[in-house]
Amino acid sequence: MSRIRRLDPAVADQIAAGEVVERPASVVKELTDNAIDAGARTVRVLVPGPDRRHLIVEDDGVGMEAEDVRLAVERHATSKLTRLADLDHLETLGFRGEALAAIGAVSRLVVASRPREGADTGYQVVVDHGRRVAAGPVARQPGTRVECRDLFRDVPARLKALPAPAAEWAAIWQVVAAQAVAHPHVGWTLAEQPGDMPAFSTPPDGALEQVLLAWLGPEVAAQLIAVDRQALAGDVSVRGFILPPSLARGNRRQQVLVVNGRVVRNFSLRAAVEQGYGSLLPERRYPGCWLHIVVPGPEVDPNAHPAKAEVRLMRDRAVAGVVHQAVQDALRRARAFPLDSGMVAAAGLSEPSARAAEQASWDWPAPAPTDGRPLLHREIAELTPLAQWQARYLLCQGAAGLYVIDQHAAHERVYYDRLKSSAGQSATVQPLLMPLILSLSRAEAALLETHRAAIAAAGFDLETLGGSSAALRAVPAALADVADLKLVATLFDSLLAGGPYGEHPVSWALDHQLATAACKAAVKANRSLTRIEMEGLLGEMAASPSPRSCPHGRPTLLVLSLEEVDRRFGRR
Repeated sequence: MSRIRRLDPAVADQIAAGEVVERPASVVKELTDNAIDAGARTVRVLVPGPDRRHLIVEDDGVGMEAEDVRLAVERHATSKLTRLADLDHLETLGFRGEALAAIGAVSRLVVASRPREGADTGYQVVVDHGRRVAAGPVARQPGTRVECRDLFRDVPARLKALPAPAAEWAAIWQVVAAQAVAHPHVGWTLAEQPGDMPAFSTPPDGALEQVLLAWLGPEVAAQLIAVDRQALAGDVSVRGFILPPSLARGNRRQQVLVVNGRVVRNFSLRAAVEQGYGSLLPERRYPGCWLHIVVPGPEVDPNAHPAKAEVRLMRDRAVAGVVHQAVQDALRRARAFPLDSGMVAAAGLSEPSARAAEQASWDWPAPAPTDGRPLLHREIAELTPLAQWQARYLLCQGAAGLYVIDQHAAHERVYYDRLKSSAGQSATVQPLLMPLILSLSRAEAALLETHRAAIAAAGFDLETLGGSSAALRAVPAALADVADLKLVATLFDSLLAGGPYGEHPVSWALDHQLATAACKAAVKANRSLTRIEMEGLLGEMAASPSPRSCPHGRPTLLVLSLEEVDRRFGRR
């Protein structure tokens, strides 16, 4: 007797549905994709049940005729593809024809639709966990309404694995908000019941700023930094908004990447954004970003994931390099890599009041010398060092109040800037007394050949000895003190990861080593400083491009305003 047999269609449909419908939030994603494809001007999402397994998505799109409604709930029935070649130039979000059939296989699904033109009534189909139980005319407005009830009722394993209702509500909110970012020309509403105050609402005016205002609120939205860059012969554009480093969070929920109108997950693009902030972010802190990335359609493969959440890009590294540069350009324009005395405002601190200025007890001294380098931060240069506290912190008086400076973190930033500047000069090379012999894998040997020119330009003399060996004979002078096998291993690990290195594969890979070298060289805690040394450190900070954080992202200074001191003493 044969051991292989065909699965029962109901079982096969439920297995297939598991690839598309992971949770209630994924149902909302699929249904809102369909609404956008239908040309909706407004989309309303309702989540009436306390368990978040009852979902309604209603739109005012083009609607469907009766025959189309009947076909829409069947597997692989779609209006968006007719032949295989259509996959090369997709302009719609849904194209597999699986969404409604998959949802209907694991829930009680009601689809009601009426065309915008040519019909006085709509048509409705009811599917109960894979079985069509009703169909017929229904009175309704033009557009489509899809209702999903009792999700996973007949799939107890999936039902038990669902997150708590509060977590599912947060996931649904995230889906709707991300869709609004991707399609700001559509008006979006998310609520629990039809008459409830919306949890999320945007007008259909096409302004991404309005969407982010609804997402972030006015205080945070006021600090958004615009991103706008075109590159690769104009084929790739990056537009949208990011948040300053001071508003970074401990998770990535405030990151939305949209490729050709589709909300996607892509490691290279996400890493390009985060590395664009460089050392401005501490470890395990992530920036907010809402970016629209446009690339030529044939270069995008959205068919790489069952739920179409991930895409493959033909020029993955090159596009990521454009994103990285776009983020850095935006931060420089906004002076998040500060170029003037806007540090206090960028950090979210209050400006000194007139009363505080009147009561200052010192006249500010002349700016500290910076050895001919440009003075980038007058506010820091004008600080008056008062004392060293616990041989660890500098206490200084300045325009915004009392400044507390971490001497190690500040000196680490100064050294890091010097090392990075030195490492960027290809002529600054330090030969090693004894070459380091490296054993390379085939992949590393191939990378060495691919990036040989860039590696040499960065100050490394790596010579292939044949087979799987190479000799490291020289390193950038800035890294001479940390020249060991770990340095080269870090380089190759970064290149092997296939990250978004763009045109700078080597310099990006060395940032970690530069930060380590700076940490070793910087003055440590419990080291007493003279007043001259304190003034010299302030002068160095004033000439640094990014004095607010060390290379590992920790803050170098805190500001205690006079208003805050007054409040703590009960004067206000």
